[in-house]
Amino acid sequence: MKALVYQDLKQVELQDIEEPNIQNPNQVKVKIYGSGICGTDLNIVKGKVAANKGTVIGHEGVGTVVEVGEDVHGIRVGDRVLVDPTQSCGHCSYCREGLFIYCENFDDYQVGMTTHGTFAEYFVGDEKYIYPIPDSMSWETAMMIEPLGCVLQTFMKAGVKPSDSVLVLGSGAIGSLCQLVSKRLARLTVGTEIDPYRKQFAEGVADYAYFPEELTLEKVYEINNNKKFDIIVDAVGNQLHVGLELIAKGGRIIPMGYDDSYEVTFKSTQVINDGLSIIGAVAVHSMISTALKFAQSIPELEQMVTAKEYLTDYEQAFNGTMGYDLCSGEKLPMNSVKTALIL
Repeated sequence: MKALVYQDLKQVELQDIEEPNIQNPNQVKVKIYGSGICGTDLNIVKGKVAANKGTVIGHEGVGTVVEVGEDVHGIRVGDRVLVDPTQSCGHCSYCREGLFIYCENFDDYQVGMTTHGTFAEYFVGDEKYIYPIPDSMSWETAMMIEPLGCVLQTFMKAGVKPSDSVLVLGSGAIGSLCQLVSKRLARLTVGTEIDPYRKQFAEGVADYAYFPEELTLEKVYEINNNKKFDIIVDAVGNQLHVGLELIAKGGRIIPMGYDDSYEVTFKSTQVINDGLSIIGAVAVHSMISTALKFAQSIPELEQMVTAKEYLTDYEQAFNGTMGYDLCSGEKLPMNSVKTALIL
């Protein structure tokens, strides 16, 4: 079967590999329709996040069940499903408390990084990680369920209220999704973005969207009743210093973007005196069912997938999402917020 396989630092390759088969009676085999390109996938191809050599990358897969093991009872051949990539050992102390993302053996279960992922024609996994999707739900919406679960996880942990004002720094895939959810939950939603294409997209999602240099403190006071923001999401991964400047007393800051090279310093007295909270619970803890239900009230979710490319055109898909050529490093215009690779 065709699959996108991690080779080495900044190197992925489309290969013909052996088709996976059911090995255990509780497993399900899925013919993949498509898989969304996540920021983690981009970081893998950029060389910022490591994957096991020879591993199929991708983890936001959806498709149709073509075979089930003899102990599978909740899923049938022909069902349209999505894959939950947040998998774990199930028996360590964190798993027993339901904190699966903190599994002590998590490195052995990272779909698309240490175990084969969904940028492939077929995927085989345990039934408990395979979720049927409603007949009325499009493939594009289904591909957004896993990242939607991440956003809901953090927003619920942050206790977003109808009276809150929310600033989302960065309007890529996860930033735009944060803005979309914030519009459902909060009073005011504001986004920033350096790329003109993505800023224009954010203008159709948030109440306001600005280039970063446009969002001065004076502008914040103008649009937000002379007050800083109650909640600030860093969807870039290197903007917490901006968040600390624009957060209101009693506010909550959510780091969501991932940049392992970024560090920020702050005075503990500011956090104490201003009653600030930093919410780090980004990853999904059994939120797929919740996200599936919530998604049915957000018809705009489908439009978050702004481009679809065939798996064979993966380089073009990555280039348009990253804003530069994967091979040469040449800067390119961004042409997508969320791209799906389809088979």
